[in-house]
Amino acid sequence: MSTENIEQQVRLYGQPLSERFGAIVQAYGITQRRLAEVLGLSAPMLSQLNSGRRIKIGNPAVYERLVMLEQRIGTPDVEEVLAQVEASQPVLSTTQIQAGIHSETNAVAALATVVPQRELEVAVDLLGEGAPTLAKVVGLAVREAEHRQAVSAREGARG
Repeated sequence: MSTENIEQQVRLYGQPLSERFGAIVQAYGITQRRLAEVLGLSAPMLSQLNSGRRIKIGNPAVYERLVMLEQRIGTPDVEEVLAQVEASQPVLSTTQIQAGIHSETNAVAALATVVPQRELEVAVDLLGEGAPTLAKVVGLAVREAEHRQAVSAREGARG
């Protein structure tokens, strides 16, 4: 188990994937093989992520299914939850978008820098449910623009 890989998992996912997978297996009373099926992973891939031999979950939908399972822990009908999550086709989460953007390029910061905040806000409304992933990315840019404006205002007040 690579300590560096586990540390990278903590940075990406908040805690080692072994802890997150372990909590799901325990809460639902399922095997790791069944967890892999529900998530849409091969059992060897789950094992590699679990041990830290692999760092990232490559498919964003797999990560979203993991989050769905975590959010539904304690639901009485375990089999129904497992079936629903396994059949789901989730869209990217804000967390996945941020992780992907920051690992590739800083598109959010670029948008926040070059597009006026009001225009970004209008774009989020226009994109809405028709383009939910893009709406989330633009929404992140709105937050980035707001943050930059707040920092600038604080620095101006001190200056």
